[in-house]
Amino acid sequence: MTNPYGQQQPYGQQPQGQPQPGYGPPSGGTPAPYGQPSPPYGQPAPYGQQQPYGQPSPFGGGPGMGGPGGPGGSIQEIPDYKGWAIASLFLGGVLLGIFAIMKSNEVGQYKMQGNYQMAEQASRTTKTICLISTILGGLGCVVGLIIFIVSLAAL
Repeated sequence: MTNPYGQQQPYGQQPQGQPQPGYGPPSGGTPAPYGQPSPPYGQPAPYGQQQPYGQPSPFGGGPGMGGPGGPGGSIQEIPDYKGWAIASLFLGGVLLGIFAIMKSNEVGQYKMQGNYQMAEQASRTTKTICLISTILGGLGCVVGLIIFIVSLAAL
């Protein structure tokens, strides 16, 4: 590689006076001292260099601000009801259990995509299916117990 003055530079070295990749400020601000790498992205500013009040955060808004946290909180806080869905497979029948497990898997997929609204909606649907399955399973157990007791009494 040659510099503007026609001098050869060894491969991989930058000419003096030009910034090297990985050194200096990540996005504006004061540069790091010469020869010192700048702090990596995503780390908080050193003490005393906080984000001014009212300025948007470089990492997106938090809960209630429309950022990655979504309107109601963190996307990771949305329950998928996986255990309840598996239990509903045995309680309320195979058909409802399969639908509950499928919806529970959708919650995980939407969470991985970062789609807050769809993950929350699928979570509510999973909860409803699991609740219906549990109620039907409980009623089935009660009816089965009553039939068992009546059949024992008839003997």
